Amino acid sequence: MTLIRSRFIPLPRSLQEPMQADRVALLSAGHFINDLYPGFVAPLLPLLMNKIGFGLTAAGVLVSVMTIFNSLTQPLFGHLADKTRRPVFIILGPLVTAVFLGCIGLVNSFTGIMILCILSGLSISAFHPQAAVYSGRAGGNKAGLGMSIFVTGGSAGHSLGPVVIIPIVTLWGLKYSPVTIILAVIITTLLYYSMPVFSHAPVESYSADAVKPRRHLKKIIAFLWVIITIRAFIISSFTTFLPVYLHDKNLSLFLAGSSLTIFEMAGAAGSLLGGGISDLLGRKKVIVLSLWLSLPFFYLFLHSTGVWAFIFLAVAGLFIFASIPVVIVMAQELFPHRVNMVTSFMMGVSWGVGGLMVTPVGYLAERIGLGSALMYLLGFGVLAAIATMFLPETRKQI
Repeated sequence: MTLIRSRFIPLPRSLQEPMQADRVALLSAGHFINDLYPGFVAPLLPLLMNKIGFGLTAAGVLVSVMTIFNSLTQPLFGHLADKTRRPVFIILGPLVTAVFLGCIGLVNSFTGIMILCILSGLSISAFHPQAAVYSGRAGGNKAGLGMSIFVTGGSAGHSLGPVVIIPIVTLWGLKYSPVTIILAVIITTLLYYSMPVFSHAPVESYSADAVKPRRHLKKIIAFLWVIITIRAFIISSFTTFLPVYLHDKNLSLFLAGSSLTIFEMAGAAGSLLGGGISDLLGRKKVIVLSLWLSLPFFYLFLHSTGVWAFIFLAVAGLFIFASIPVVIVMAQELFPHRVNMVTSFMMGVSWGVGGLMVTPVGYLAERIGLGSALMYLLGFGVLAAIATMFLPETRKQI
């Protein structure tokens, strides 16, 4: 049951070649560094609020602005990356991000911090589409595994941001935050000397005759984007409200906060496994199973207590995160001539829109209760799960 019934969509040549493990590892390290620095902002907010003198509303604005600029602007950089054969955004992205956010401790005004958040948001945005495309190419016939490693690098970077910055500012003060830039300089140097320059830009690599048959796939890309935006909506809502939900269930602040760590650690494991499994079973099967298997465990979590609730939450996270790298590779296989552009929509815009949709969940929760609001949220997940069954397969089994 697919939108394309007659055949598999053929793989581009680069996805039929052997995996370049060293290049995948380096791109994952670049993703780690690029996403490490945004992880500085939240833990530094109390110190910055005290130093400069701004409130919680202004703090929320800072985080929202950076999120908007690092997600919704990705199509712009994807479009530009499709027109170049050089890895300019891969090399400059982490370094520019490091310079702006690494210097956040030196700024003495709210306006200055806002400017740093906007500029760093743009550099974070610039890195993601092109780096994901290079990871897919370096993955070769194991593109799913390569993308899984790449995605996991970014998740690890963001989660370890506080671990890196807090000891530095605690021991030496905010003015020493720029020492973290050293990490980005090392990785950027390695990326500069290791990333290839391709003979043609993606838009130049396919003739008009080769591109024309793929135009009917635009509706499938739109269909896929809606599915993964709902997935991002579910993940963002749970990561936002999990601690509040469990604290309202009379769990301690420590246990309520730990639920978020459990959910995201299980999700990182799912992301790491999902791409490799899709190389064996096919992209569509993993995306279908990811949503269908996660929803029952979310339901069980919302109707359980104690240890079982945490177990169900971990399993739900494992499954729903598993399709993140798979969707990116599927989109790249569908549109190899606009590979950076479609990657930007799968990685950036879907998460940006999904995050913005969390606000109505909070509004609904204030009126019917948080547990009931999260249950209604799963209804959107059912619709997305049904829709996954109409996706095409993009590769044959190995």
